[in-house]
Amino acid sequence: MHRNGCLQVVILAEMCPYVNTNLHFCRKYKYIMNKLTVTSTFKDKLNRLPQNSRVGDLDYLGADLPTYDNLLIVALVGTRKPTPYGKLQTIKFAEELSRAGVVIVSGLALGIDCIAHDAVLSVNGKTIAVSPAGLAQIYPATNRLSGEKIIEHGTIISEYSPAMMPRKVEFLERNRIIAALSDLVMIPEAAKGSGSLDTANHAHKMGIPVCVLPGNVTSPMSAGTNQLLKEYAHAVTDTQDVLKLLGVKKKRKQTSLNLSGDNPEETIVLQKIAHGFVTIDTLIQETLLSSIDLQSTLTMLEISGRTAQDSLGNWSLK
Repeated sequence: MHRNGCLQVVILAEMCPYVNTNLHFCRKYKYIMNKLTVTSTFKDKLNRLPQNSRVGDLDYLGADLPTYDNLLIVALVGTRKPTPYGKLQTIKFAEELSRAGVVIVSGLALGIDCIAHDAVLSVNGKTIAVSPAGLAQIYPATNRLSGEKIIEHGTIISEYSPAMMPRKVEFLERNRIIAALSDLVMIPEAAKGSGSLDTANHAHKMGIPVCVLPGNVTSPMSAGTNQLLKEYAHAVTDTQDVLKLLGVKKKRKQTSLNLSGDNPEETIVLQKIAHGFVTIDTLIQETLLSSIDLQSTLTMLEISGRTAQDSLGNWSLK
């Protein structure tokens, strides 16, 4: 396989005419695919899969996979036709988990999947998409813009050859990868027969926690999630429930906060942390401080006992 950008795409275009429609996408990103390395944390997680469904080589576009080492990963998947309630809750959980430093993985499908990806990107979080197609195209085409943003700020991975277009079986196969990469699977809404239930079953067999939002018993879009509640899933109603399942300790609530620092930089950092911006990336965006200035400010605040950093790298007030 050629690895020199557009040359690879031209060859693929000769093999599969539909790739021509994606040439400008490939040229924009120089279409440089990377291979999953055997030393990656991803590989360790994927090895949890049963022997008969192990994953071979994986290609990926976007951020290098070691970017996600030592970070908690939550799969956020569900129906392709969410209710307004399902959409709202997906956005809420995706944004709040991202602000807590959690990586969101999903399938870039219509509905819950893409809503979750977009919500993460809106708060500058980290997200991974597992594609049922090869990486010569973003699938589905309707989610192309979201896919391009994920490549810029996250990662898209695939186990298929670049020109592969998905059949039903690839969608089901993709689900096991989403489950295996996750530390927890969450489903806001899912009807009976939803592919997200397949993801949940893969996770359950590997001992990975599954949680769902309890839904209206008369809503078809909650029939699948309510069934999971009867079988093995945990019920969650807020982000703290999810973090508890992940083993992240709840931060101590403070009744009175002093958000004044010894200089303007310390003051704005304290204020932003108090408002829930707890990762380095979001603090840089919100404070407009350079990376060096922010790190220096956080160090001085930590030394003075004003802030603390947890095992996920998130900052909190003391």
